Amino acid sequence: MNVEDTSILAVAILLSALCAFVGQHRSKHASTALVEILVVSGLGVGTLLTPLPINRYCLVGVLGFAAYSLLKSRKTASFKTISLVQFALAIVLTLVASFSDDSMTMVAGLFVTAILIPLPPLHVSFASLVSSSPGAMSGLWTTVFLSLGLAELMELKTSLSEGMLSTISWLALVSALYSSIKCLGQSQIRPLLTYATIAQVSLLWGLSTVFSTFSQWLIPFGVTIAFVMTGLLFTYHCIQQRFGSHTIGTLPGLALVMPRLGVVLIILISIAVVLPIVPILSGLPSLPTTDHQDVSLVIIGFIIFFVWMLGSWYFSHLMHQTAFGKARPDIPYTDLTTGEISALSLLIAAAGFTGLFF
Repeated sequence: MNVEDTSILAVAILLSALCAFVGQHRSKHASTALVEILVVSGLGVGTLLTPLPINRYCLVGVLGFAAYSLLKSRKTASFKTISLVQFALAIVLTLVASFSDDSMTMVAGLFVTAILIPLPPLHVSFASLVSSSPGAMSGLWTTVFLSLGLAELMELKTSLSEGMLSTISWLALVSALYSSIKCLGQSQIRPLLTYATIAQVSLLWGLSTVFSTFSQWLIPFGVTIAFVMTGLLFTYHCIQQRFGSHTIGTLPGLALVMPRLGVVLIILISIAVVLPIVPILSGLPSLPTTDHQDVSLVIIGFIIFFVWMLGSWYFSHLMHQTAFGKARPDIPYTDLTTGEISALSLLIAAAGFTGLFF
């Protein structure tokens, strides 16, 4: 992976860390949260920028801290157990691969990548961590996982066999359909956004297995997804700090009484809806495919269709139930602060830059 790609991923983590930092000013546990932000972002950047084998130890640190954070959460015992087992296997494989041959390195890398860029059945750890993380940490974990996963996927692409590529294509299709349907049944915003992220990143797996030159688009497109979903998670965090946890539909009309938040929410959801068809609009059909991908071309067509069609429904539903409608008169509303709107504007600008100019 070249220096430019590594720099993009490192900057993405730092921008997300900045948003998480700004989001702690109302928190009762700000000092503890700030330590977590520094540790997670520091280990993430260290994984990207330090040489072997130090970067492997930093990756183990990220996975270990994720497991620790999940252990402290209020997720059910079954989800915790599955997630902790996945994290433990990822840590062991990463350490073993550091002293093994290329074949073991490839297997370990593929397993870890499927956790960082969540691909069923290894998506449980990501879903549990992001949906249960307190405050703005959910957005930071999303960016760190996707950034590190993109770096791992770039290293893996040349070593995957045709059989593996075909299997990944089918798993990406399952991921797109399963996670999109999961979004339709969510009544809480954070789990909805978590599974929406899993649906969006299924495009990364599907596209990278079909188009031989997609690797030059992979990181900018993946970082755009990370910025948008982190922005949405941070926006919800701002709402939660003011009004507490709530089900979708209990706080309508926020765009009228909180115009700053309303504008940001509408922009971010609009970008999220358009994201699945950006590759098509950007000239994806003109890219050369690998020789064996006739079936996978159909699969990626279904992935784009499911993510875009179902995403349009649940994102539109979220926007109409939150931004529009009649605001409740019994609640004191406080719009986004200067720091919050600045951080979110930076994320939107970064998503637009990476999505349009890379």
